Amino acid sequence: MKVLLLGAGGMLGRAVRTAAPAAVSLRAPTRAELELCDFERVTVALSEDRADWVINCAAWTQVDAAEEHEREAMQVNGDAVGVLARAAGHVGTRVLHLSTEYVFDGTLERPYREDDVPNPQGVYGRSKLAGEQALTAVGGRWLVVRTQWLYGGGPSFVRTMWNRAKVGQASRVVDDQWGAPTHVDELARAIWRLVIEGRDGVWHAAAGGFTTWFEVARAVYAAVGADPRLVTPCSTLEFAARALRPANGRLDTGKLGGMRPWDAVLTEALHPSRYGALGP
Repeated sequence: MKVLLLGAGGMLGRAVRTAAPAAVSLRAPTRAELELCDFERVTVALSEDRADWVINCAAWTQVDAAEEHEREAMQVNGDAVGVLARAAGHVGTRVLHLSTEYVFDGTLERPYREDDVPNPQGVYGRSKLAGEQALTAVGGRWLVVRTQWLYGGGPSFVRTMWNRAKVGQASRVVDDQWGAPTHVDELARAIWRLVIEGRDGVWHAAAGGFTTWFEVARAVYAAVGADPRLVTPCSTLEFAARALRPANGRLDTGKLGGMRPWDAVLTEALHPSRYGALGP
């Protein structure tokens, strides 16, 4: 099987690359080598590679910054996906695209299923939904994987809390947003499972169980040996972030199954024997 991996330099992209099965022939061009908004270049690259799959981890992920840079976020998360979808359809390559719980408004009282109607509340969510819609509009065989709260080997909420906990710095963290912190290594394994099994359609992939950002922060502080009481709760309204975030970001992963509980994975990720001075 031949796979073209886009966004291989990012946190998730690196994990996907590392987790690639031995039987997979993987190529991971840089953005300089392959500009995703150039239909002709993408089509030529897919034709030359004769890839069975494209895994698209390239994305604008700065949620708050997207509010002030809507054009750029839409170009990366929406327009580029449309170009990729058309090029892939032209040469018969399948596409796996990463999306997010931000496509939902967070008002349901249960976890979101794959067939629930999206209703994003901010630029980031709208841009990711635009990517989903651009992919599905082309037709053919495609795979959308919605995930959330990623961490592992790069900038993330967990890394930020880890750094603050190490120096005993206090943190105010929202306690009214629900989801599941998901390690990129766990997600990478789920992605490859879906590819190898030849799945299509929309899938939700996130760690097992649900929690709040506040409880995640307390768990990080405790793991580092800092006093969890240094973490104090606040509401989303009090925190006043630029971008709206879904209060209920819980994803129903029953269709996928098999992902480990968030707290067990986080405990492993924070163990000094795994990351030492580098951090989670």
